[in-house]
Amino acid sequence: MFTAAIDAVAEVGYERFNMDLVAQRAHASKGSLYQRWPSKAHLIVAALQANRVEIAAPDTGSYLGDVRELCKQWLRAEVAGDRRGLLLALLEGSRRDQELAGLMTEQLGQGGTNPMAEVLAAAGRRGELPAGVDLELLADLPLALAMSNLLFKGRELTEELVDRIVDGLLAPLLGSGDHTQ
Repeated sequence: MFTAAIDAVAEVGYERFNMDLVAQRAHASKGSLYQRWPSKAHLIVAALQANRVEIAAPDTGSYLGDVRELCKQWLRAEVAGDRRGLLLALLEGSRRDQELAGLMTEQLGQGGTNPMAEVLAAAGRRGELPAGVDLELLADLPLALAMSNLLFKGRELTEELVDRIVDGLLAPLLGSGDHTQ
C-alpha cells in the first residue's frame, strides 16, 4: 500500500494524487483506504513514516569522515523509486495543502536526535571547526547541495556526490590538508 502511494505521488504530483490511484496500484478498494487514512495527506505521511529509517551519528574520529558516513547512511535509507518526483510532490503539496504541511512537521519533523548536530558537536569537542563557522548553515550544507543537484540538475544522489561534497567543498572550506579523511 505504502509503496503504491509513494510511487503514485512521485509520478503524478500531489495535486493529481488521489486514493483511486493508490487503490488501483495496490489492488485494494478506495473505501478501505479511507477507513484507515482520512485524507491523501494522512496516507502520504503514513507511507513516508513507514519508510523512515533512524540514522545514528557515526563516530569515525573526524568531522569529514563523520559527514561522509552520515550522508552515505542517508543515501542508503532513502525511499526507493523516483526521489526527484517524490521531493517535488512533497514540496508542491506542503505549499498548497496546510494539512500535509502540518502532518509532515508533526510526524516527520520532530522526535529523535539530529545526527548532523551530533556530528558537529563531536567535531567542536575535537577542535576541528574554525572559530566563527556558522554551525546551522554548515549542518544544512551537505543536504542542501544534494537536493540542489537532484532538483535543479536532475542528478541522482550517489556516494560519488557525497565524496565530491566532502572532499571538494567541506575539506577545503575548513582548511583540511588531507581531503580523504
